[in-house]
Amino acid sequence: MGYKKTPKGEISIDNHRGKIRLRWRHNGIRYPLSLPYTYSPENMHHATLKADEIKLDIRKGCFDTTLEKYKPQETKPAVLPPVKVTPTIPAIVFLHELSDKFKDWTKNIKNINIDHSIDYYSLYKVLLRWVKIPLEKAAATIEAEKWAVSTYNKRLNILKEFFSWLQKSGVVASNPLSEVSRRRNKKKKKNERRISLTEDEIYKFLEAIRQDTYCHKFSPVKHSYYYPFLKFIFLTGVRNAEAIGLRVRHIDFESGLIEISEAFARTVKGSNHAARIQKGTKTDNIRYLPMTEELKELFVPQIHGKNPDDLIFPSPKNLSIDDRMLERRVIKPVLIKLGIGDRDLYVARHSFV
Repeated sequence: MGYKKTPKGEISIDNHRGKIRLRWRHNGIRYPLSLPYTYSPENMHHATLKADEIKLDIRKGCFDTTLEKYKPQETKPAVLPPVKVTPTIPAIVFLHELSDKFKDWTKNIKNINIDHSIDYYSLYKVLLRWVKIPLEKAAATIEAEKWAVSTYNKRLNILKEFFSWLQKSGVVASNPLSEVSRRRNKKKKKNERRISLTEDEIYKFLEAIRQDTYCHKFSPVKHSYYYPFLKFIFLTGVRNAEAIGLRVRHIDFESGLIEISEAFARTVKGSNHAARIQKGTKTDNIRYLPMTEELKELFVPQIHGKNPDDLIFPSPKNLSIDDRMLERRVIKPVLIKLGIGDRDLYVARHSFV
């Protein structure tokens, strides 16, 4: 199909790849001029104005055959240097003012429920206590605290990481603990309440529990109720929370194995059933203990008629055992009356080792 010529002296406006293009003839030569506007009704006034300008120059005899005069002038925006936004940091940052940020950091960055974490919740309380202490004095302040070496090192590591995050976020100018070193435990103080028991002492203790030797005659719950629980801990050396959280599904009589994969751990809210949370083991691994005949005899009556998710060693109210209350009311009084001394339940794990 042939191209329909534009009438002499007229300028056509057409669509060229989505943009406006002008086409016309002058002195036997065809001229095209592309405009940097989208081919749409709202942009037609640009084409009309440019066409009128060209027609006027042709009539006046001053038509620019190079078309440079009619090309739209592109105005490039001025390139401004990038503006560096410097975070506004207060002249003085006090440690107690960072407590809320510490709570947010623990929850949103570390993904830790601070209400259930003894380490982080305790440190949150410490920050609240450090009132009107400037950030620059953080190193001297933490050094002055009379904490055990392990507590000092643990809290130092947490605060270092927290202050580093604040620095990256522009909240503080520097990390005041970045150069502070951990303390060295020259001589670890022995916890007298966890000194291992001899085999003879273990036997005497468990027998006193089993026979209710030192149990008050009017006590609503006899000491012997806790005998299976205490014997299991002394025979296996498992942690308190692991024994408390042991469930029927963790016992496999066919393979003769006991699965230790969970712990019903206490929190900062206490050691009672409502305050505890289900979590993995302390090392986040699963281990299996061999089931001896003695353990098998222990488990059979404990799991009789129970469901897989039921606790093997429940409290008298069918909740979880409160190990702190058990230590206070049963374990320590019996050990003292036996002449063994003041010990806590964790002595069973040390004795097993």
